Amino acid sequence: MNRLLPGLLMVTVLLVPATVRAAADDDKTRETPKIQLWTEPVTRPSMLPPLYVSLAALQAYDGYATLRGVTNGAREGNVLVSGLAGKPALFWALKGGSTAVSIVMAEQLWRHHRRVEAIATMVVANGVMAAIAARNASVLRSSR
Repeated sequence: MNRLLPGLLMVTVLLVPATVRAAADDDKTRETPKIQLWTEPVTRPSMLPPLYVSLAALQAYDGYATLRGVTNGAREGNVLVSGLAGKPALFWALKGGSTAVSIVMAEQLWRHHRRVEAIATMVVANGVMAAIAARNASVLRSSR
């Protein structure tokens, strides 16, 4: 009996799908398969594009305030950027690049169905830049 069980199991596994398929072939109401060449674009929440724009605006203000503050005698507090404060072209390139990286990261998260993380990334990036911009504004006010 033990020797018969694997063979019986194998026959069952092979025949049951064929039986089910044959029954499905008899069904005349079956639809023809459709080929889909493209998928519908996934719409973004109305929140993401304004977050992209606000991040770019905050980065632009930070760049302006940093360069203006350095010109007025203040010093850059960020050690990684302090050497670029005297080189405006490189400084603006860094600002544009960091903005682009944040947006691309959020887009990649969105496309991989990690939507909450995409929005959270942009909210955090905007929050950090808002705090930096507020600090720069206070430094500019005090340097007048």
